[in-house]
Amino acid sequence: MNGEAKALYRSCLRQIGRLPTEYLRQFFRLKVADDVRAALGPKFAHLRSTKLRRVHKDLRKLEGANAGHVSAFRYIVETAYGRRGQLKWEIVQPLRTEPREEPPPRIIRSVESSRPPVWSTEMKALVTSEHSRVKRALKPQTLLVPNTIPAERLDPNSPQSRILGPFSKRREVNARWKFFLQELQKTHYPLQTVLQPRAASDDSEERRFDSGSLARAGIRSIGLQGSGVFEEAEALACPPALVHLDNNADVESTAAKRSFRPTFESHLPQRFLRRRYQQLLAQTPVLTYLLSERDNSSDPVTPSLAQASRKPGHFNVALSPNASRRLGIIHSTADSIDMAWIQQAQVLEGNEMSKGKKRVKSK
Repeated sequence: MNGEAKALYRSCLRQIGRLPTEYLRQFFRLKVADDVRAALGPKFAHLRSTKLRRVHKDLRKLEGANAGHVSAFRYIVETAYGRRGQLKWEIVQPLRTEPREEPPPRIIRSVESSRPPVWSTEMKALVTSEHSRVKRALKPQTLLVPNTIPAERLDPNSPQSRILGPFSKRREVNARWKFFLQELQKTHYPLQTVLQPRAASDDSEERRFDSGSLARAGIRSIGLQGSGVFEEAEALACPPALVHLDNNADVESTAAKRSFRPTFESHLPQRFLRRRYQQLLAQTPVLTYLLSERDNSSDPVTPSLAQASRKPGHFNVALSPNASRRLGIIHSTADSIDMAWIQQAQVLEGNEMSKGKKRVKSK
């Protein structure tokens, strides 16, 4: 078993070395190493075969991604950037609480676990925005009373409560938590929070991503805050700009800009890789906190005043300008041979149509 695991680990490392970016290579080196270490550890001896099957699955996905298969490459990218798997739920967990606020009261007084789920400020902005939802966005009133709960029966004085009786407290607890967990799965989550003054433009340099600026504004960091991972994905999804160079100064400035731009290191076509990252950005919303005028001022304020001045600010959800606008999912790409067959079929179809018209005219 140990020999099989080591051979599997070496095969994974060979495939990981062919991935197009350093972040993907680092992420899967750590992931595969943790999975193999857990499979060989004494704690999960009874689950060793199951965990090794998961490593086998990752190996097949890595091989497919390096072969240019769209679904396999999307699986690799979505796993590394927290669109699925363990990293996704590590991003979600902090958003399930609201800092500096008391937990909601119990629905059943004697049961501690009957407290309803907490819709944090960031979560409310995400589930009510079309840009971060897999399906239709929720309405704000749905967060207060889910559609699965008859709102009139929650009021003991309503006619329905008098006829049918009050709604069961246990059913209400279960319905609220079921609705909450289902909607979490239908939502895309950002990799970080962007801090932006209200008067600044989207491309302004005043936008801040570091954790220190967020802490001073009273906003918590989420996901891969300040790591530069999202900025790198945006740059990789951006098509190469066509710049006309007229003099030496333009050459130097353009070379300096391109030297800081991340590039793909892969045998796969650049266009194929850019499209995969554009699809990734379509699943990665940009969560921006717009500061109020008091937050924009540079006057020193006490922590209590800073917290009070944070209330007029609000979160905004959008997509990156480099995100893919295609609604459908591309399952495969046509190469030159496929295009030749498609053109031949179109020619034959045109010939058949012309022959049919001639037969109709002759009759």
